[in-house]
Amino acid sequence: MRIPSTGLVGFLLLLTWGVGTAAAEEPAATESPGSILSRYDQGFRFTTADNAFALRLNGLLQIRWSYVDYDPAIRYNQDDYSSFYIRRARLYFTGHAGSPRLTYFIHVQLEPSNDVNAHDLWVEYEFSDLLRLGVGRNKIGYGLEMLNSGAALGMVDRSIMYGETDIDLGNTGQPGPRFPGGGTARFGLSSLAPTGFPTGGLNLYRSQGLQLQGQRGSSDTATFEYQAGVWQGRSTTGFSNLGDGHLGTIRVGYYPWGFIDWRVVGDVEGSERFKLGVVGSVYRDETAQPVEYHDQGANLALLARWRGWSVDAEWSAESFEPASTDDTWEREGWRVSLGWFVVPAKWEVRARYAQIERLDDPTYQRAVDSGLGVPEVAAGEGWTPALEARMTEVSVAASVFIPRWRNRLIVDLSRLTRDFAADPSAVIDGEPAPIAKAPDQVDHRFRAMIQLVF
Repeated sequence: MRIPSTGLVGFLLLLTWGVGTAAAEEPAATESPGSILSRYDQGFRFTTADNAFALRLNGLLQIRWSYVDYDPAIRYNQDDYSSFYIRRARLYFTGHAGSPRLTYFIHVQLEPSNDVNAHDLWVEYEFSDLLRLGVGRNKIGYGLEMLNSGAALGMVDRSIMYGETDIDLGNTGQPGPRFPGGGTARFGLSSLAPTGFPTGGLNLYRSQGLQLQGQRGSSDTATFEYQAGVWQGRSTTGFSNLGDGHLGTIRVGYYPWGFIDWRVVGDVEGSERFKLGVVGSVYRDETAQPVEYHDQGANLALLARWRGWSVDAEWSAESFEPASTDDTWEREGWRVSLGWFVVPAKWEVRARYAQIERLDDPTYQRAVDSGLGVPEVAAGEGWTPALEARMTEVSVAASVFIPRWRNRLIVDLSRLTRDFAADPSAVIDGEPAPIAKAPDQVDHRFRAMIQLVF
């Protein structure tokens, strides 16, 4: 859903002016149920005196610089990469309407490369603590790292398991530089090949649909939670459905010693007692348009928090079954992130390992049929085909909270590696053409980011 930028800015200015004026004109001594009260508390908050209506306004701005030292042995990656980038520029509107049980969430994206876009539009009604029904557009309730808030990741961005690499330039029909480059399909957060096969990260991203969810417990007592949803499809965001198939998800979590807010990475609160969480997710998707296929996956995540230390670990696997062939294309990945607040709630150091196999047991034919593609690597004066086997990330980071809530400066350094496989039985253009295992591709990445949250 696109919104004209001038209209949006005008609306926001009018809303802020109108609410502020109403609050100023209504004397505290003569408050009526409909008078508006305002304050700042981790966001600009406006409520009616009877609490029937409420609005919280937040903003997020992330400006980063990235430098990537590319491995020149990969085709199209001969030039290194240096870029200033506004990763996130967003406004968030949350609150309730008519009753605290009826809540809403509006998330507007302002990044220059994406125009003005209504990213999330969600309305939810709470029947009880174990039964809340939501409808609209949102992140699909599956996995862990995608559900982490973009303003509370602990590092500059999500891991390579989820398709976050910072390096995805130019028109998708043109060669790189991109990571991993060389001729394979895009490796963005939610990229799909024309076959429907996902070539991005192991996550379902966003869609439109409905979801039931519930939670019972507290930050100090054993907590159970669940989410179960029916969605338009994987990474469909605002698209209309092309058939009658849908994507279904179930996510269940248990926290025996108190709930862990999985939106926030790291033990920002400095938990005095050890906390542990286990979260399992499954999904199944089917579609007939534009190509017929069905796919399914499972995800298992573990969280731990204690006295400034934090661990986030996650494993995921997917299988993709197209109607056009009897073959099944499978994917798998995992990650683990360890953090420690050297100075409580202020200075944090973090290390992360992640890997993803975009296509298990790769062969030349399977790489072509799935849409993953075949990269080319240097061979003498020319280029020769190679087979992508696995990509890995090793990263270290340091960050400091600037006074006031989530304002933060983060730097990280990563070693990105792609392993290759051999296919001695490869046939190219009808002729036998054995593919040998190519040397590893090794790229190095440095990033620095300033984050402002209000």
